[in-house]
Amino acid sequence: MTNVSRSKAAFWGTISTQAYTIISMAVSIVSTPLMIRYLDKEAYGLSIIFYQIINYLSLFDFGLSTAVNRQLALHRADNEQNRLMLNRIISTAMVTGGVFGLITILGGCLFAPYLPGFYHLRPDLAAPAVPIVMTLSLVIAGQFMQRGLGSIFYAHHRQALIGTPLFIVSILTTGVTIGLLANGYGLWSFMYANLFQFSLTLILQIGMVRRYYPYLRVHWRFFDKELVHTMMGYGFFMFLHGLAAQVILFTDRLVIGKILTLSLVTIFSITVRIPEVGMNLLTSILGNAVPALAEIAVHEGEERIRLNFERMMVLMVSLSMLACWSMLLLDDWFIHLWVGSSFFAGISTLILALIVMVQQTITRTGVQFLDARGIVQASSLAAIIEAVLNITISVALGRVLGLNGILLGTILAALVTSSWYVPYLLHKHLGVSLIQYFWHGLAKPVLGVSLIGIFLYEAVHVVREYLPTNWSSFLVVASVVGGTLSAFVWILYLRGPLGHYVPQRLRRVLLVPPMPVIPV
Repeated sequence: MTNVSRSKAAFWGTISTQAYTIISMAVSIVSTPLMIRYLDKEAYGLSIIFYQIINYLSLFDFGLSTAVNRQLALHRADNEQNRLMLNRIISTAMVTGGVFGLITILGGCLFAPYLPGFYHLRPDLAAPAVPIVMTLSLVIAGQFMQRGLGSIFYAHHRQALIGTPLFIVSILTTGVTIGLLANGYGLWSFMYANLFQFSLTLILQIGMVRRYYPYLRVHWRFFDKELVHTMMGYGFFMFLHGLAAQVILFTDRLVIGKILTLSLVTIFSITVRIPEVGMNLLTSILGNAVPALAEIAVHEGEERIRLNFERMMVLMVSLSMLACWSMLLLDDWFIHLWVGSSFFAGISTLILALIVMVQQTITRTGVQFLDARGIVQASSLAAIIEAVLNITISVALGRVLGLNGILLGTILAALVTSSWYVPYLLHKHLGVSLIQYFWHGLAKPVLGVSLIGIFLYEAVHVVREYLPTNWSSFLVVASVVGGTLSAFVWILYLRGPLGHYVPQRLRRVLLVPPMPVIPV
């Protein structure tokens, strides 16, 4: 695949992923009030804890899925040697994933009995909690074995192809969850819905692999012990990094449930729901670019990957600041209309959550490029140190300052670790200039977008005093705010790196110079 077609595949894969994420967000907006209707705040908070447990158990493939994705990305050419290699990679991944799945089942079953006492659950919540966690560990173990089937599409720049059916399954799963809640299944609804999603996803993946990779075979004879060592040498450090990221980004809920209340888990989760969706949107850009970055790092050298990093850094920082100011301006108004003001944790909590979103998005951008270059050990160990500091500081400050203390702990832990260490690693291993990183890539977009953001913040607060608090007013103001920020970011920061993807007919509208005409 050429550089241009590879870039376009990653670009359109990102566009499709973004579209699906936005639609999923819209579905979540509709479904969350319905779920809250059938569950009180404490029960809904426990359901959020279930999802955090799922996320933790999902990590215990020890980085296998990430390593498989990287290996598959390096074997895309359609020839006999690569076909044999794909069979080896997928077969090895499924066998190894099965072994890790057994470890996960054991861990889930050992942990489950302690859950009711850890969170002091009332009897009607404690009774289903233990068997639900045990059953979910079985589902996660099954997912370990199927991950390679989905990874091959992402690694070969076919994100939209696999993403479309999985998106449909996700929407159906939400519908199944609400239907089960409405019929009185309570917390069991989430377990049954996960089982439904796993089964349907597996059927779809098998069908698509048979359609697009008919030569792919999963068999014991393709198992490669040496390949396991190669993949896990890379994957284990990715596991450490994933574990640290899970602690840094999502352990807040577990801490809130333990030292505060499950009801506050619900309030906190709804307050930060939109910022987290924003972070997922931004992360998907990086996720879709990873296979291309791995190829560039292996086959095209440091100069090429350094150029891509500089472009991606400006893109991610400017988009994260656009999202930050949009949410700061509109999130409290949105939550008031969505589920009621009693579910908003306060503007200070929102500001801290947005700082975490921007901080972690910037760090992840650098880490993804280090991963693509194969520099995983140093960044992973640093992430583990950050995670330990995060829990320690968050628990200490959370007991004193409540929700805000927990978020502040996340911010402080990052400041003393990844915020300076990742740029150092980029400078050392990729030759990224620290001036380029901190001034051109970071400070200029942050300061530039913040100037227009402050102006809009003041303007919106004045306008809201004269507008009724309803969806019509909100949508009008949101359109103006989003349009203004988007235009500003596009013109100042994104026209350059993204301009060559704009079709000829839209270039004049988007203020992009026309493509030069090549004489025949």
